[in-house]
Amino acid sequence: MANRLDLLILGATGFTGKYCIPYVYKLSKTDGKNLSWGIAGRSEEKLKEVLAEMSKKVGADLSNIPIVKCDIKDDESLKKMAEKTKVVINCCGPYRFLGEPVVKACIEVGTHHVDVSGEPQYMEKMELEYNNAAKEKEVYVVSACGLDSIPTDLGIVFLEQNFKGIRNNC
Repeated sequence: MANRLDLLILGATGFTGKYCIPYVYKLSKTDGKNLSWGIAGRSEEKLKEVLAEMSKKVGADLSNIPIVKCDIKDDESLKKMAEKTKVVINCCGPYRFLGEPVVKACIEVGTHHVDVSGEPQYMEKMELEYNNAAKEKEVYVVSACGLDSIPTDLGIVFLEQNFKGIRNNC
């Protein structure tokens, strides 16, 4: 896995992908780390726009973050994308329609895969159909990362935007 990015956010222009970028940025620098990371999706133009938007949000220039173009409906494109990283953070849902090709591509090229799916049918299918292949390639395929925190986070965001009273920010 030499010369690969440490992390790659697939679907970075969507709601979940945009939500991940500030966290991945912060994680990449925490405790003296220098993790390499990038973003992936279909439109290079939209990916550049997201990096510009997130630069303002995190207060740092993200214009040099690598961009990987790929199409979730093109298996070869997904394999080429997965070959560029050690871990794909898959933010392309609904996973029951869009998740399996990403998992398959990751396993084929030896890349770890994580997502935030909360879709039991998808998660069970991936385990049943790809567990042995993932073991053979020594890669992890992990679903439901952060799933339980998302509804809470959304509730807090809603409260912050709509509650006009005094709140305790502990």
